[in-house]
Amino acid sequence: MAAKTEQSLSQKIVRNTIFNAAGRFLGILVALFLTPYVIHHIGIERFGIWAIVGAVTGYFGLFDFGIGTSFVKYIAEFYANKEFKKINEVVNTGFVFYSMFAIIIIALAFIFIKPLLSFFKIPPYLYSETVFVFLAGVILFGISNVLSAFVVIQPGLQRMDITNKVAIVLSIPTIAGTFFFLEKGYGLPGLMINNIIMFVISGVINIVISFKILPELRFNPFLQNKKMFKKLFTFGYKLQIVKMSSFAGSQTDKLLITYFLSLGSVTFYYLGNTIVEKAKDVSLLITSALLPAISELDAGRKMDKIALLYFRSIKYVTLIALPLIFFLFTDARLIILTWMNQDFEKAVLALQILSVGIFTNILTGPAAVTVQGIGKPEYNMRVSLLHLFLNLFLSITLIIKFGFVGVLIGTSLSCFLTGGYFIFLVNRLLKISSVEFCKIILQPLLACLLAAFFIHLLNIPFAPSGLAVDRLANLGILVRNGLAFGVIIIAILWVTRYFNEEDVSLAKSLFTQVSYGIKGLKGGNSRRDDKINGKDLQ
Repeated sequence: MAAKTEQSLSQKIVRNTIFNAAGRFLGILVALFLTPYVIHHIGIERFGIWAIVGAVTGYFGLFDFGIGTSFVKYIAEFYANKEFKKINEVVNTGFVFYSMFAIIIIALAFIFIKPLLSFFKIPPYLYSETVFVFLAGVILFGISNVLSAFVVIQPGLQRMDITNKVAIVLSIPTIAGTFFFLEKGYGLPGLMINNIIMFVISGVINIVISFKILPELRFNPFLQNKKMFKKLFTFGYKLQIVKMSSFAGSQTDKLLITYFLSLGSVTFYYLGNTIVEKAKDVSLLITSALLPAISELDAGRKMDKIALLYFRSIKYVTLIALPLIFFLFTDARLIILTWMNQDFEKAVLALQILSVGIFTNILTGPAAVTVQGIGKPEYNMRVSLLHLFLNLFLSITLIIKFGFVGVLIGTSLSCFLTGGYFIFLVNRLLKISSVEFCKIILQPLLACLLAAFFIHLLNIPFAPSGLAVDRLANLGILVRNGLAFGVIIIAILWVTRYFNEEDVSLAKSLFTQVSYGIKGLKGGNSRRDDKINGKDLQ
């Protein structure tokens, strides 16, 4: 029975990883594809408003005590023990809490709409549009939280394949709706109407699916209780501080730029930051399976294996993140020009400066998962609070002194300092040598420097005409540079023996698991899949 359980878990990890990656990449492509189109149709200022609405509604999400972050953990835990009554208590407690939370934030939005828009210095000719988009956005945000208590059943039952399938399918009408409303001239309000329509459709579909995959699920608000709320709150508030820190770095800058500079500058920040955040998401995809593995090792008090797993995860994240960040920095102008078909100087600066700080932030991914897995979330809390206040202090101080560049430096510097401190703490906890840690980063760093030099030589014949008006030509240059950059780095690391036998063996194992996972999804030989998965887990 235990072997079958392990095999089933391995299959779930493979399946969820594949679909999470597919969903994430599609989301990135859709965002990158639609952004220049939307900006072209609604303009720089209106897009700045769109970004600000997202930032403000996100701030409302910081006041839910982290209740939502607890759903998946406890639903998964109770489902494993077949405690369906407790699952219903979680769902209905969450529903009642978020219903009251939605009423409060919607009421606050209507009360404070005027002083809030005054704070952001919204031009009079954009005022009515902003009011509609802001209030609609807050209402949508509140209702989505209420329904999340049911929608979260899918990830709680480790059916992220369903979640991503729905998202992939609905991306088509989402794109179509965006084109329809903008081509018809509905502008900024049209974008919000499209979001509302798609939210209703996706909400109904996901709730129906949740009741179907969990027949024991019951909607009864009277099942909520204080004991379950306390359980959700006790776990959630610790991770909420981490969420606040992350949100402060990605959203507070937009508010500061709006207040101290202009709405247009928010759009330029958004463009650079979006690319950096997508690079971060891609770099940390491989950490999605770390938490359950570390938790299992922690149950057996195998700290030496936890340290080894953490060390290797840092190595692999570095192999993905460092070349990616290097490429973003060196080809920033070409990336923005290819994406937007315009040479936005401020967007290029945002991409370059933010990419410097984000690398350290990416390296904290394995560290954050590791301390959660061994039951020490206080490490996350401590560093998150430090980042929250340091980012605010540096960004406000530097934006006053240096303007747009100042806020970029403040954010990047705060990521670098707090990220480095966090990694130092976790290395000390796991007894990882600082010398060994630096070694696994130094070699890829030197390889990236050499690759960047070769790419520079490659581009000399095309400068300055290499950055032409033709977007397709620039895309060709960008793809050529990216492929050459990657090949050179891999060749250098291979020749210098950076990859050991364990790395090669792991790469083959992962390829095998993914291959059989895909065949399994297509209806392949399940017995053979079980054999492969069973072997991997032994």
